[in-house]
Amino acid sequence: MGRPSVPLAEALLGFLMQSPLHGYDLHRRVEEELGYVWHLTIGNVYNTLRRLEVEGQVTSEVQVQTDRPSRKVYRITPLGRARFLAWVRQPVRALRDMRTEFPVKLYFFRLLDLEGMDDLLEAQEAAFREHLARLRQGASHHPPSPLNRLVFEFRRSQIEAARKWLHTCRAEWAGGKAG
Repeated sequence: MGRPSVPLAEALLGFLMQSPLHGYDLHRRVEEELGYVWHLTIGNVYNTLRRLEVEGQVTSEVQVQTDRPSRKVYRITPLGRARFLAWVRQPVRALRDMRTEFPVKLYFFRLLDLEGMDDLLEAQEAAFREHLARLRQGASHHPPSPLNRLVFEFRRSQIEAARKWLHTCRAEWAGGKAG
């Protein structure tokens, strides 16, 4: 089974760090607050909540409503809290995750007023330096050809652009709240 394209479980846990919510409200928050980063169906949210509950990372309680159908309210467990905090503090390893995962980490740092955003930015910068060093080492093992040079330059420029964006993040998010 492949790696999921978005860290939905972690995002749901992040919202539950603020307060208990039911599935529809969690979906609405994903759509409203993270919709520019990714779009998910309500089915994705409910399937992920079921899995998190089986794994012991959330619990649920049925809330009976007089004029509406009953609904499940989800709460994060200590195990879910530990999972979320471990995830949010780790840099992403793949460059493609800079678009779909890293912004969500920054968002939750600000939303939850977590300590350590500078540490995350530093760790991400270090991960990119390592990535660039591996890229250069790999390029030295291939014959110099126009195609190889172009591919190397494309990958290098992506890494450099991401590093520049990290500096923008540091300046933009310093002292502000999520929004």
